[in-house]
Amino acid sequence: MNSLSIEIRERLIEKGASIVGFADLKDIPENQREGYRYGISIAVALNPFIITGIENGPTKDYYDEYVRVNKLLDELDEYAAEIIKYHGFRALPKVKRSITTDETILRTTLPHKTVATRAGIGWIGKCALLVTKEFGSAVRLSSVLTDAELDVGLPIDEGQCGTCNTCKNLCPSSAVLGTNWKVNMDRDSYFAAFKCRDEGRRRSDKLGVEERVCGKCILVCPWTQKYLKLKGSKWA
Repeated sequence: MNSLSIEIRERLIEKGASIVGFADLKDIPENQREGYRYGISIAVALNPFIITGIENGPTKDYYDEYVRVNKLLDELDEYAAEIIKYHGFRALPKVKRSITTDETILRTTLPHKTVATRAGIGWIGKCALLVTKEFGSAVRLSSVLTDAELDVGLPIDEGQCGTCNTCKNLCPSSAVLGTNWKVNMDRDSYFAAFKCRDEGRRRSDKLGVEERVCGKCILVCPWTQKYLKLKGSKWA
């Protein structure tokens, strides 16, 4: 691994990142990646004790954790960009305020989870969330685009959920269709995003918050459950 890749990963982990991966984005249309060749995928794990507490629906603690991690991801994005620029390269931190969702199709131009799969840190689950072996889907993501040549990971091109349909069976909105993801597969063929949005809005209204939150598929994923059991007792 080249020295810049090592420095970025080590310094981001020190600042609170849980996983840092590097992606070659050459196969993604140039307009989607805004002309940049490489991407940094940053994941921050959610507090396992808080995730355990959302079995009956999202809680205020869960929403507060959601906000905390989003803020940390923005800080990590900007910190990574500073490191890259110090070394003479360009970098574009994809902080939350810079990303817009097309509400007519519920999509962003370059989803963070796309960069994450290209970096090889996880796959898209049947619930349309990134699933990692370390934390299941109990992570939130962000990205940095750059022209700095990084030591990239091996892309993951298909889901590793197999015959598991736990998220499908327990989704309160029936948004999960039960189809394994493959790269370049249209999201609508395995996930009904508008059903998820509407259920998230209903649950958020009951909680009294503006962000659409649910979290059921995060909690019930067997990979998340493994994280909760192995890491929960060690959480600082």
